[in-house]
Amino acid sequence: MTDSRYPYTYACDYIRRAGPVAQSGVVLSRSDASLIRCQIANALGMDDHELACKLADAERDIEAQAQETARLIDALYQ
Repeated sequence: MTDSRYPYTYACDYIRRAGPVAQSGVVLSRSDASLIRCQIANALGMDDHELACKLADAERDIEAQAQETARLIDALYQ
């Protein structure tokens, strides 16, 4: 299965999750997060795609944990 959001959208969501949050939700846009990711990759001397993949994998791990937690909570209330 091909996911068109991998790696860049997931990587941006990972950065957005780590950034500031207001009552309305996350503050950083995906565009902001993309610029941050590119600057970090540049500072590390790393290819942007490689960094995006690493961040995307971390984001997908977080999503998987959240889904498992939700499944367990649902099971408690059934």
